[in-house]
Amino acid sequence: MIDIRVPKLNNNDSSYLLVEWTVEDRSPVLEGDPIAVVETSKAAEELVAEASGVLHHVIAVNAECAPGQVIARLSAPDAAAGPAPSPTAEPDGVALVPEPAEPSPATPAASTTPAAPVGGEPVITAPARALMAELGVDAEDVRALGTRVIRRADVLAVARDTIALTKAQRRTAEVVELSHRTVPAAYSVVRVEVTRALRLAAERTRALRALVGLPELLVKAAASLVERFPLCFATPLDAARVRRAGTADIGVTMDVGEGLYVPVVHDAGNRPLGEIARELMGYRTAAFRGTFRERDLTGANLTVTLHNDDGVVLAVPIVFPGQICALSLAGPYREAVVADDGQVGTRDVVNLGLAYDHRYVNGRDAVLFLQALRELLESPDVMT
Repeated sequence: MIDIRVPKLNNNDSSYLLVEWTVEDRSPVLEGDPIAVVETSKAAEELVAEASGVLHHVIAVNAECAPGQVIARLSAPDAAAGPAPSPTAEPDGVALVPEPAEPSPATPAASTTPAAPVGGEPVITAPARALMAELGVDAEDVRALGTRVIRRADVLAVARDTIALTKAQRRTAEVVELSHRTVPAAYSVVRVEVTRALRLAAERTRALRALVGLPELLVKAAASLVERFPLCFATPLDAARVRRAGTADIGVTMDVGEGLYVPVVHDAGNRPLGEIARELMGYRTAAFRGTFRERDLTGANLTVTLHNDDGVVLAVPIVFPGQICALSLAGPYREAVVADDGQVGTRDVVNLGLAYDHRYVNGRDAVLFLQALRELLESPDVMT
């Protein structure tokens, strides 16, 4: 009887993982034939028969094995039908991992080459699982490889092609998924001339020493309509009732590369434009630094989503769960206009959209709300 021991494969690992028997238990082998695959922390190594004979497995697939440990024995060809050697006694005192007495679907028997477990799931080795946890690789990604045995090298290959989402983005994904699952939203959009609004914003910025732009003007305009369009600011209670908003608490989206935040301008309808501008400026600083307080991010009953980068002319927002409406402000652009006398001029315009929960707001009311906002933005002096 010849013992087949695990060689020392590197200086970093005190144990390896037997991931595959390439020869079935009690099958004949020739000297030099590959018989098993073990995985180290860095690579998979193939072990070969040291002589010809009949191979008897001693440990099971997916069992750990230490350098010097006996994992199999070779007997003479006429011993093939005899009992397998006992794995319990080892003269040099190296602990053995015995073969399970009753193999289960989750633990394949040692006597077969490892196949995917019941249900077609691949075998993921322990080092591979550890690396998955370290690199944030999802099990679905490695299953998609279609490989019977997933090793560290496979995980590394997946990780190179994978971009892990930040915690903030994962939270955004949850909200988006919930919105699409629970809110039957509709969408309307109007075009608004903002030539006067942009001029006024520049004047107010200098006078107030606070940045005033179209977002600040839109927050002020929307807040002034809370009594006129109560459904747009209400909170759904059930299929037949909503709760009226006492104040206009308007969330404004901000993404400065550190994740999407929606801080809230509370009671915006009763606050002057300069105060709204300074609060939003403070929120932009908090978005850069990640220093929002809980109160800053809760309590909105309508959201303004900003898409005012150059070239963005239309955006459809989601309606946040617990709200009924969300406004979207696209970037301003210049268009040519022909006056009554035939003269050609230009004007600055934006597309202002409203996504709304169609269970509570109908298209007519949505358009009336947008038209009221357009009137305020095209005659902005009434808000200052």
